[in-house]
Amino acid sequence: MPKKSISSIELAAIVNELQILVKGKVSQIYHQEKKEILFQLHAVGKGKQLLKVIPGKYVCLTTQKNAPLRPTGFCMLLRKYINNAFIKSVTQYESQRILVFELEKQDTFYLIIELFSKGNVVLTDVASTIIGTLTWQKWKDRTVKPGEKYVYPTSDVNWKTITGKAFAELVKTSDKKNLATTLATELGLGGVYAEEVCVLANVDKDLLGLELTGEQVHSLFEAHQSLVAKLEKPSGYLYDDDITPFPLHGKVAKEETELYSDALDTIKPFETVSPYEQRIKTIEKTIRNQEGALGELQKKIDDNTAKAELIYENYTPLQKLLDIVGEMQKTKEWGEIGKALKEEKKIISVDLKKKSVVIAL
Repeated sequence: MPKKSISSIELAAIVNELQILVKGKVSQIYHQEKKEILFQLHAVGKGKQLLKVIPGKYVCLTTQKNAPLRPTGFCMLLRKYINNAFIKSVTQYESQRILVFELEKQDTFYLIIELFSKGNVVLTDVASTIIGTLTWQKWKDRTVKPGEKYVYPTSDVNWKTITGKAFAELVKTSDKKNLATTLATELGLGGVYAEEVCVLANVDKDLLGLELTGEQVHSLFEAHQSLVAKLEKPSGYLYDDDITPFPLHGKVAKEETELYSDALDTIKPFETVSPYEQRIKTIEKTIRNQEGALGELQKKIDDNTAKAELIYENYTPLQKLLDIVGEMQKTKEWGEIGKALKEEKKIISVDLKKKSVVIAL
């Protein structure tokens, strides 16, 4: 399936790219699609920048500015409060899929972009009182609508700041079905990056927490730290079924971009694919995989054919050697046979443990 949304890890990469906006200002706000808002910004030393926001899916810098829709009431509200506001900071709330712009005009405002669930865009004042929202939402522990205090969702673990001790306790005591699931759900890395940590650490992703050794846990934490460090200077890597801010081990990207935003900007979030087109894409991917496997199989066939031809060409001396070994086995121990064979010029090595002989042909 084509990528439609970003994870917490990927948002962290985007936030690092958006630091060029700090000290800049909001120039204009447009509604591009029903659930797409475009912010025209001015970045110091960079000039005009366009920020595409699709709540519940992703945000990225873009070069695409389509004909805007008639501005909604929420779009007009944003223009009223934050047009020409200066950008004081751009942050990710803890390790959640929440992007926060601190803005300053006559007063301080917070523009909060939620990328989880159905998504939302919320404008609050400095006291966290909600001024306006893209959509009103009611949750079990929070209400998001004008006049209410904005309450951030809570999470138990922050993959950005977790210590080695807390990491070890998390993976060792988890009751999830395997290590990859623990890292994906309890640490919050998501499936792709959970498996990447396992690959970097050279630890089987299917192990249970109780099966992990102290050395393996240490390797996993080091791999996790290494992965987090890669987010500081992200680039874009486009694969058949994903877009990542750094290369994945064991996979070859079909395209690379200078910025992660550039790669995300290739997503078509509102494009629908018919079941027939999706089926065709699935079949085409299967064919590509099978062609790759066929190539490997053909290589093995060629290698084994060459070996067979070499053996056939040297059939007489090889058969003679086998006959000699057979006769010697009747009267001698394998150790004595090994010593005798080593005196032959064509014998490269003798493995007494495996009872094997390597011959130069």
